[in-house]
Amino acid sequence: MSELKHLLKDYYPFSLLTEFQLQELADKASHKQFSKNEFIFHEDEAVDDIDLYFLVSGLAKNILHQSNGKQLSLRYYYPGDIIGLMVMFTSGELNFSVQALENCTVFKLNKRHFFEIMTRNNDFSKVIWGSIGERTKSLYDEMKNKASHDDDEENVHLLKTRVKLLMDPPIFVHPQYTMSDAAKILKDQNASGLIVSRDSSKMLGMITYDEILTFASTSPATNLVSDWMNPIPAYVDADAFAFEALSFIKNKLSKCIPVLNNQKVIGMLTSRSFLNLENSSYLDLTYNVKKSTSLEDLVIHGPLVNKTLHAFVQELVEKESYAYEVSEMITNHNDNLHRHMIKLTENEMKHQGYGTPPINFCFIIMGSQARNEQGFRTDQDNGMILADYEHLSNREEIEKYFNTFTQKLNTSLRQLGFPECTGGIMAKEEKWRRSVSQWKKDIQTWKDELDAQEIQNFTMFYDFRPIYGDFSLAGEVRTFLNEKAQHSKTLQQLLMKDALRFKISAHPFGLINIKQKNKKINVKKTGLTQIIYSTRINAIKYGINEVSTIKRLNALKNIQAMHPRDVENAKTALHYLHYFRLRQNLKELENNDHVSNEIPIHDLTKEDRMKLKDALQVAHRMQQVTKISFNRNRVV
Repeated sequence: MSELKHLLKDYYPFSLLTEFQLQELADKASHKQFSKNEFIFHEDEAVDDIDLYFLVSGLAKNILHQSNGKQLSLRYYYPGDIIGLMVMFTSGELNFSVQALENCTVFKLNKRHFFEIMTRNNDFSKVIWGSIGERTKSLYDEMKNKASHDDDEENVHLLKTRVKLLMDPPIFVHPQYTMSDAAKILKDQNASGLIVSRDSSKMLGMITYDEILTFASTSPATNLVSDWMNPIPAYVDADAFAFEALSFIKNKLSKCIPVLNNQKVIGMLTSRSFLNLENSSYLDLTYNVKKSTSLEDLVIHGPLVNKTLHAFVQELVEKESYAYEVSEMITNHNDNLHRHMIKLTENEMKHQGYGTPPINFCFIIMGSQARNEQGFRTDQDNGMILADYEHLSNREEIEKYFNTFTQKLNTSLRQLGFPECTGGIMAKEEKWRRSVSQWKKDIQTWKDELDAQEIQNFTMFYDFRPIYGDFSLAGEVRTFLNEKAQHSKTLQQLLMKDALRFKISAHPFGLINIKQKNKKINVKKTGLTQIIYSTRINAIKYGINEVSTIKRLNALKNIQAMHPRDVENAKTALHYLHYFRLRQNLKELENNDHVSNEIPIHDLTKEDRMKLKDALQVAHRMQQVTKISFNRNRVV
């Protein structure tokens, strides 16, 4: 191992070793190669099995496996770096893996002997420990920054809670009351603040314990509430999101925040109000999913059988939340179920002797789940993106592993309440389980040879979203997909033709006819599809990366590809269509009926029929505008 000895002599801190120690280290080392995308070591390995590696050539990355299924790349390893030091010295508690990004040449060092040298060479030992400390701090900072962003994503639904769902009833005090009267009311009501008002409606100011203490610590000439109140307190509108009000309390700008609707006080928020978030059914849903240890435990949390989920959705619907945000919440619950089922399947594979995933992968979902637009019943539409493995000697074993893995996973998801896709769009099918290079090849084929039969598969795949694994794999495929789709007029024209398959019946003058004799309307095929398809085509045209229809609409507005009024009309239409479907689904679940997308017209009030008619009118117009727009430059 003279080659290693000569290499180490030129690298600090190995240059601190004696000639004898260098020779010892080299004699006990071994040469090893790792191919691109192979794991040098994986988080599931026991700490005692993890080796130390001196990287001679190539590039590797350090991966942190998060509890939400997403992987973070925290640092790269370059030639001259020692791989495995920090994981061993932290007892493996950080759940790290290291993956080769290029073909890597390494020397595997003898761990026991490495530690012995550290005990015999103080200068070398100090540098190694200092390096570990610096790496730990930098990794901690990186983890903190990235994890805080992910926590924001994970808790986005809680932050979207409207303050009117959290507020307490307001407590009023007349401006001519004395401060002693105000103090007694605060104490008797166990309140944090009082709204000063003459008519128990319009706010003149606020009295809190701060004003009471200020009054009591002086020799006041007057004791009237009107003379001591805060005349310009912070307040929020009833439709504001919880985080807007929470920021006032968090930053100590106010201990009590009035909630106004049309300049009238309808409630109050205090720090105690936000305890409702902690007691939210939604938090129970998330916690119960994550603590499940088996498929049997997880089944009771499926969307069709979980009563807590049904009650929470019922509450949100009744309190006039935006229905597309409620659908996003349902989707998030389903995402959590999928993620946890993947983890359980990984554990099952390991316990059955298949081992851990041999290469990195990313599990993707498609269709309504990818767009965050799910109701209570939805089929499986999923796939998998694998790191490139065709060049590896164990490629057959890799294919066998993921074939077994996805067969188990899709079967378990079916038992969770997600029926298998009748069109076979599932990760267990080889067509939907591809490496990055294979996906790129398929996308190119789709672009060049796509026919009417394949267009629906492409449409489904275009709306993919990663939910577990190495998201960088999905990012690479997404970038390639968007670029090819944006610059293919032929593909866009085929997508437009496919979108026109589902039409909304209308009179020659464009009037939508809704009568009770029609009995039922399938809002997925008549309404939602037209808005979703039209928005998607325009997102492709303008190179928008968003998958959610709402986010695509907002992005189109931001680049002035759609008028703000048209975007708001589309969002309102989506709200009504999702609202009617959710409301109908809740009835069906309560009655143990089949959950569907069909809305009985005779069950709707006159006002609801008008809302549905308006929503369908918007969908019809969007479809017609899209058709006209793309036919201006017809290419097929």
